[in-house]
Amino acid sequence: MTTSIKILKTIKPPLRWVPERRDFTEEFLQSKSKDPNGPSYDDLVTGEDSVLQEAQRILGRCLPPTESSGRETGLVVGYVQSGKTMSFETVISLARDNGYGMVIVFAGTKKNLREQSEDRLTKDLGIDEGDNWYHFSNPTKAVINQIEDKIEAWKKRPAKKAVLVTVLKQVDHLDNLASVLKKLPLDRVPVLIIDDESDQASLNTKAAQIRAAKVAANARSTTYDRIGIVRDAVPHHSFLQYTATPQANLLLAQTDLLNPSFAEIVTPGSAYTGGKAFFKEIPGLVIDIPVREVPSPNNVISAAPKSLLSALRYFLLVSAQHALTKVRGKDRNRSMMVHPAMQTTSHKVYKAWVDKSLKTLTSYVERQHAKAPADVETRFQAEYASLKQTYPDLRPLAELIESMVNDVFGEMNCVEVNGTPDAEKKVKWKSTPYWILVGGAKLDRGYTVEGLVTTYMPRPLGSSPAADTLQQRARFFGYKKDYLGLCRVFVQDNVREAFANYVDHEEFVRSALVGNRGKPLKSWRRDFILDALLKPTRPNVIGLSTRRITVDGWMVPGALQREAGAAETNRKLLIEVVTKWKKSFGPAKNAAEFPQFKGSKSVSPNFVIESVPLRTVLEDFLLNVEARDATDAEEHSAILIGMAELLRKHPDLKTDVFLMNNLEPQYRTRDAGRGFPAGHPNAPINQYFSQSADSINDKSFFSHNRVSLQLRRFNLGTKPRDTSSADILDVTWFALNVPNSLSKDLHIEDRG
Repeated sequence: MTTSIKILKTIKPPLRWVPERRDFTEEFLQSKSKDPNGPSYDDLVTGEDSVLQEAQRILGRCLPPTESSGRETGLVVGYVQSGKTMSFETVISLARDNGYGMVIVFAGTKKNLREQSEDRLTKDLGIDEGDNWYHFSNPTKAVINQIEDKIEAWKKRPAKKAVLVTVLKQVDHLDNLASVLKKLPLDRVPVLIIDDESDQASLNTKAAQIRAAKVAANARSTTYDRIGIVRDAVPHHSFLQYTATPQANLLLAQTDLLNPSFAEIVTPGSAYTGGKAFFKEIPGLVIDIPVREVPSPNNVISAAPKSLLSALRYFLLVSAQHALTKVRGKDRNRSMMVHPAMQTTSHKVYKAWVDKSLKTLTSYVERQHAKAPADVETRFQAEYASLKQTYPDLRPLAELIESMVNDVFGEMNCVEVNGTPDAEKKVKWKSTPYWILVGGAKLDRGYTVEGLVTTYMPRPLGSSPAADTLQQRARFFGYKKDYLGLCRVFVQDNVREAFANYVDHEEFVRSALVGNRGKPLKSWRRDFILDALLKPTRPNVIGLSTRRITVDGWMVPGALQREAGAAETNRKLLIEVVTKWKKSFGPAKNAAEFPQFKGSKSVSPNFVIESVPLRTVLEDFLLNVEARDATDAEEHSAILIGMAELLRKHPDLKTDVFLMNNLEPQYRTRDAGRGFPAGHPNAPINQYFSQSADSINDKSFFSHNRVSLQLRRFNLGTKPRDTSSADILDVTWFALNVPNSLSKDLHIEDRG
């Protein structure tokens, strides 16, 4: 047994199985180690944080290929530009080695991302060599027979070729894929599905409407629905969600079809530079763009802003340094990215400014560098001095200017990268070493800009920014340690601040994930909510681009427990927390001891445990209660976010806990609502609050200045007011009340 296998067998919690590195994986790793710009073989395979061992951990938490059927969902988190593609390529190779017959890759939502992913997979997995894979891109019914033949051939000889499918994460293509998969003989064929950039487009954007009861509890947005249909067509599969911004995935409702059961991480190599390097550790890498230099309806700018001209001079100097020092075949490109806004009209404006400025500067330098070199050097002096501070090995300015003339100007290419017809062609990085890319959304998430050194991003922060969405614009992160001092990022000062804030949050997410890797999501979510308190990430972290979280007044689950297992879990939880809270914060007082609850009786059936810390209520009860109805699960996630937001603003908040009827079961009839047939073993009740005519009824038991939690038990029967018909006994329920004085802090809107 190898040392690697021994280590993997000791991991806690244990892996479901241990994938072995065999011929396909070894061939892939050897090939990657020979890439001039890639890591060494030792870096790929040695150590617990190596690419290989982390990939083995990830696949080892998926379904074993020996099982006949089933499904598993996992989340894999890396930093932006940190090697996530390398990770899932290694996982794919291991899957091929260990008996998976098909791999499906959801390769982004844009054509350029799918092409980028396909190009890399083709190169790295040796697809064109024809030995290991049959590749189908965006398959349709026309290729069903071809794929069926390949599947049948694999069943006979699994050591031969397997099937690799790449598909654009768009409705039509997913519909086609589902139609194909339904016709294939996939019984006893283990399938691995990779969802790249899984927090984008995949998640259910109907969730807020479900929670608000504006749509049916089973409503699904289109892409989310099609992903579910694709999964339903595959009897044995593991679904891995890869992302650098996992907030949305981490707080999916318990019943969500994409709710992951485990999370693993991608550890970047030592040469990686991310948010800490740019926004925390090395001063001088980030430069502010003055507001007056950002075009807007109220600020018309007719010529290239001074900061854009400065960014261009930085880029020319760095390109000249590269031309003088590059090693043939290695680190081929240097790039500048201009990212103004989503609208393509702004891209044309900025490209015109860059084109004109580059032409003017080129003409000036070529004409003057021999006649008046001091004048030319003066033009670049400020940028040169700045670069020299952060990169002491910078060549003398005169040499750099000479290199601009001889090596850089003639190799410079400026292009738009967006959805317009003229900009749809792929960037051919090998055709020339120096590129200026101007664009918007297509330069966001997932797009790799080779050798990016200068970023000019005047794009505003917006009135209600989603920080994890902002983070996905950070194409300037990556494996740049050797030339980090040559990098510059131009942003507005509030964008700089947002990035810096996000770094703190990202590091928390990372540390919490390391502590909980491989564990059930419940443990992960507990740390995420309690310790981060959701700041400074976007308030909406349940996977929707726009929603309003309103936690105000009474919140009562309508169905709650659709499973016998959930009912039993909640029954035990109730006993546990009440015993603990009575001991720590009790004794429980009779509600009649409080003037507002006296009514006409000297003794109330209800008791109160006063001043339980809200954090304790959240940690002990709300994070552990099982909500297994789709609508309730969405509401429950909103409650968690709302309570965390309250704690962030009011860390010392207390909760009064009401033990309704002193936890003796009260009778309620069943309800056939929410799609349940009458007599369903865990049917919802038809009402939570008593409708008694007393002046003080169940709904009156709450505290006006504190959060209130009602806990109670029900016996459920089939006939109104007929307690003898009760045949479902001792069912746990709860209700939460947020007073008006606190509810103003809980209207949280995210415009994404």
